Amino acid sequence: MKKIWLASYPRSGNTLLRTILNHCFNLKSASFYFSDFKGNEKVQNEVGHIEHSQKGIVHFPNGALPLVKTHELNKDTSKAIYIIRDGRFSAHSLWNFWNKKISIEDVIKGKHRFGTWSDHVNSWNPTLRSDTLLIKYESMLKDLNPVLISLSEFLKKDIIKKSIPSRESLAKNDGRYIRLKNNNEQIFSKEIMGIFDEINKSTMENYGYF
Repeated sequence: MKKIWLASYPRSGNTLLRTILNHCFNLKSASFYFSDFKGNEKVQNEVGHIEHSQKGIVHFPNGALPLVKTHELNKDTSKAIYIIRDGRFSAHSLWNFWNKKISIEDVIKGKHRFGTWSDHVNSWNPTLRSDTLLIKYESMLKDLNPVLISLSEFLKKDIIKKSIPSRESLAKNDGRYIRLKNNNEQIFSKEIMGIFDEINKSTMENYGYF
């Protein structure tokens, strides 16, 4: 069976989606990237992560859906769930995730392997791409039930549970991939916000963020 992508720009809720799939559907998932979660077994268990073998192969249980996380640009026509998050917070979170080793301006301008937020979203084009379910990160936080129904219909799997562990308990086991909720006050200076808007405003408007 062809893989089913769990696609997103980095820091957009992919780990949260995988946690939901694990707890609410008993669906395990793998990653395009080797050694995801850096061997943190507590987080791997919560997320339902399947690690690559030493030969770089992912072995899914018999009959399991081949769900695979990716942050890469769209390269094929495989079935996909695309998770989108307000690009301002994705960029700011990615900057922090990389311990500010590159400037926030370079993060926004896409001077790294994942490109700009808008280029990534437009590459996957989740509202028009066939066999693609679009899920907003903000929706997963606000009201899980409609998200569960959409996932159930898309994956043709029954919901077995309607809740997941609290963000606080998940962050306690990690703190890097899963962090405590950010304060959603103004996160960019006026200058940096201008750079972000110049690159991303049109796409942000298309997905209801402006």
